[in-house]
Amino acid sequence: MFSGHFPMKPVTSEIMAEIDRRAIEDFGIPEEHLMENAGRSVADVIISENSPINRKKIIVFCGKGNNGGDGFVVARHLAELAPRELVVFSPGNEEIRRGPAKKNYSRLSELSGVTIRGIGSVEGITDICGFDIVVDSIFGTGFKGEMKDPYVRAARLMNGAGARVYSVDVPSGLNATTGEAGSDCVKAYRTVTFGLPKEGFYLRSGPGVCGDVSVRDIGFPDELLAPFL
Repeated sequence: MFSGHFPMKPVTSEIMAEIDRRAIEDFGIPEEHLMENAGRSVADVIISENSPINRKKIIVFCGKGNNGGDGFVVARHLAELAPRELVVFSPGNEEIRRGPAKKNYSRLSELSGVTIRGIGSVEGITDICGFDIVVDSIFGTGFKGEMKDPYVRAARLMNGAGARVYSVDVPSGLNATTGEAGSDCVKAYRTVTFGLPKEGFYLRSGPGVCGDVSVRDIGFPDELLAPFL
């Protein structure tokens, strides 16, 4: 498994998207398999750094795309260890992208011990400082520009929580290619990214919002990653 401790060439979001596409279309790796590995790898990092999980209060903020789908997987794996409290903020089922993201939302919603709230309800929350761990799984490598509500409110809550914030693949609000960060970009304690590091982590605002960066192998074929190692 990659740890980020040896040279890897950072790539643009476009190159990473092409690697992802080729892994699925040319190599026949199911998108659901990649999502499962991604979410599990983030959960593994969180568990290893925050033991014992059963004493922790955890909150997960998910978007409606595949980054949110990764977050549903993270939450499911954390739920298996019965944390003290686990709350997931998510768009409604009808808003979530069809495919593995929606499937993982359904799987998560069937579990006991997990509270799922509408992402829009963050408008009424004033304090999440009682939580130990926050997972940012709203926007991934395709994000550009500025976030809009309710995600702006969610990002502000994360940044003010005083908890360890783990960003899934990329901090929400960061352009993974240019390093430009929106005014309310999530500031991570650790960014757990997949396959290869992204150029934007090391440019402009990137170093200030990514925290420590961990690169995890989620099953991309070696042939696709080799040119960047």
